[in-house]
Formats: sequence, C-alpha cells, structure tokens
Amino acid sequence: MAKKSNSAWNPWSLFALSTALLVAGWLMKPFPVLIFVGFAPLFAIMDHARNTKNPWNRFELILLALSISLFAAIFFDFNSIIFILIQAIAFTLVFVGYSFAYQNLGSRLGKFTVIFFWLGLEFLLLNLPWREQTLFLSDSISLVPGWTNWTQHTGYLGISLWILTVNLIFYLTFFHTGAFNPYYFILALLLIAMPIVLSYQMDTSGVNRVQMISLYTQESNILQGNSPGELVARTASWVSILIILLSFVKYQTRKK
Repeated sequence: MAKKSNSAWNPWSLFALSTALLVAGWLMKPFPVLIFVGFAPLFAIMDHARNTKNPWNRFELILLALSISLFAAIFFDFNSIIFILIQAIAFTLVFVGYSFAYQNLGSRLGKFTVIFFWLGLEFLLLNLPWREQTLFLSDSISLVPGWTNWTQHTGYLGISLWILTVNLIFYLTFFHTGAFNPYYFILALLLIAMPIVLSYQMDTSGVNRVQMISLYTQESNILQGNSPGELVARTASWVSILIILLSFVKYQTRKK
C-alpha cells in the first residue's frame, strides 16, 4: 500500500505553484530569486508518487511544469518547442530515476539523489553535440554574474548544484512534514546569501556559459580526461551511475 505524503498540498496545487515560480524565475533573470524555490513543490510531488506501484504516477505533472518553465526560459519561442519538450522529458526522467532508486534502495536514499541525477544529466548533455541548444539550470542566473564568481572552483554547473540544494532545503521548510520549519527556512536564506556575499569578495570572475561550451567543444580535452572544467557535475555523473547500477542490481535480486 502506498505511503501517504505528509504534505497538506495536493499534487495539482503543487504543480500550479511550481510552474508559477519557475516561469517567474526564468523570466526575472535580472533578479532570479524565485528559481531558488520553484523546484521545491516538485520534490513534494514525489512524496505523492514514489511509493506507488505505477512509476509514472504524478510524473506527468512534473513533465508539464518543466515543459512550461523551459518554454518560458526561451521566451515562448515556438521554433524551439520540440527541443524544449525533449529536454523536459529528459529532466523528468531524473525524478523517475529517483523514484526507481528509492523503491529498490529504500528510504535511506534521500532526495539529494535528485540533485546528483540532475547534474549528471546536465553533464551528459554538455558532452553531446547539441550542447549549445541545451538549457542548463545555471542559465537562470546568467544575467547576474556578480553572484557566481566562485564558479571558477566548481565550474559553471556548480550554479545548478546551488539552486537545487536551496530548493531541497525549501522543500524541507514548507512541504516535508506539512508544517513550516523556521530552522530550515533560515538555512535556505543563508545558502542563498552566503555564496553571493562570497562572490562579491572575490577578485576574479567566474565561469560563464560561453566559456563552458567552448571548453567542452574541444573534443581532445574531453576524450583524454584532461578538462579542468565542471568538476561538480562530472563527479555527480559518476555518483549517479553508481546509484543506478546499485538500483538495478537490487531490482534483479528482488525479482529472483
């Protein structure tokens, strides 16, 4: 029997809230603070979906929210709608992958797994030929480079890690138990503010999208493993592969 979510929100309300926040976050690039909370309702939707026998239960809402928000990110340009839908499907599989891993590895597998899977997928897309057309979550902060000078140490996709981590804390703040948690709320605000403050104290500038794409277009660096870029996303991709392999092994063992 499926375990009920602790959240008082129903899935459709969570979908509407997430879509509104993500669309606003992408459209408000000069001050993109809403992107830091827009994914939190999607984490809550997984509480309704992950323990059901149907692995696709409620994930259509996540797909729809991501599709609309990514469409907003390109300012509703219908010329790119097919690629946006493909990318939305790919990122929905991140949440499906978490549900599959949770069912096989148990409750010890926290929602931080979604972050590993998301970064791993972004790193995969970065190494594919259509990297220049791909929308990365880090792009939502592209108009405020002063916030991200620290990416010289993490790579450009370190911004995606930052955004998703804060969203996870906001999920714990508002949705995890169904009651507001002030301690997590303070932690989330600190996790937003501290990297920005640190960034403005740094003398050097961070990595931007153009520099990242340029680096990963140099195939010799990538194939030889000599690229210094995207340390965070590259590490997450290996962790994701390990989690997926362990999940499949556990699944096959249970079938026997």
